[in-house]
Amino acid sequence: MAPVLLIALALASYFGFALLALSQDRHWERAGGGRDCPARLVLPMRVAGYALLLASLALALWRDGPSFGSLVWATMLSIGAVAVTFTLTWRANWLRPVVRTLQGIA
Repeated sequence: MAPVLLIALALASYFGFALLALSQDRHWERAGGGRDCPARLVLPMRVAGYALLLASLALALWRDGPSFGSLVWATMLSIGAVAVTFTLTWRANWLRPVVRTLQGIA
């Protein structure tokens, strides 16, 4: 059960930061979403991004308790942020499915 929670924690952190990044026009365009991020998507993407980061905190605390869980969460936040930065720098098209899904919802 612990490895599954760690993977869920990592994915929540990564996609939380990815949604926060994609809510900015320059990252939206780089990932293939068109010129500007639609205004109707900006607030929901940011709320969902912060909710995923909060969910990653809950997963870390549930998995390892408050003392070590907070350390795991802080570490995973750093790893998630750097991973999104690297993705947007070198392989922004990997986020294209996320952009297409968001365009389909809106």
